Amino acid sequence: MYRQSLQRLAIRSQSTVAKSVPRPLSNAYVSKLESRWTALPKEDQTSLIESLKSRMELPWQELTPAEKKASYYISFGEWGPRKPLYGPGDQAKVVYGVVGGIVVSIVIFAGIRSVAPASPTTLNRQWQEASDEYLKSKNANPFSGYSQIQ
Repeated sequence: MYRQSLQRLAIRSQSTVAKSVPRPLSNAYVSKLESRWTALPKEDQTSLIESLKSRMELPWQELTPAEKKASYYISFGEWGPRKPLYGPGDQAKVVYGVVGGIVVSIVIFAGIRSVAPASPTTLNRQWQEASDEYLKSKNANPFSGYSQIQ
């Protein structure tokens, strides 16, 4: 008896009768998905993805054009991680922000430079030449050649 029931199950699973084919989704459900996708609740998004997955298991010739567009948008559209970081008008904001930052830094630098005292006397040319002569006379700094015999 147990063997007969297993045989019947095996025959039913191998039958050539067409299995239930998922029905086409309505055009109102999948059309213009690009404009509606972000406003759809998360549950509706997941149910739409699952129903499109089951439809995409069929040959692509059986899909309606609206289903093809919807599946393409869900797979490759600009939503979720593929959403662009910047909108259409954000490029100008970035450019103006960078230029403004550079101008502000130049103004701050010029302001600090105008308030600062005059440069020290150790930075003029005569002082540097005198310090070089002094170092040569003391044979200092062997790495640059003052103590090398010529």
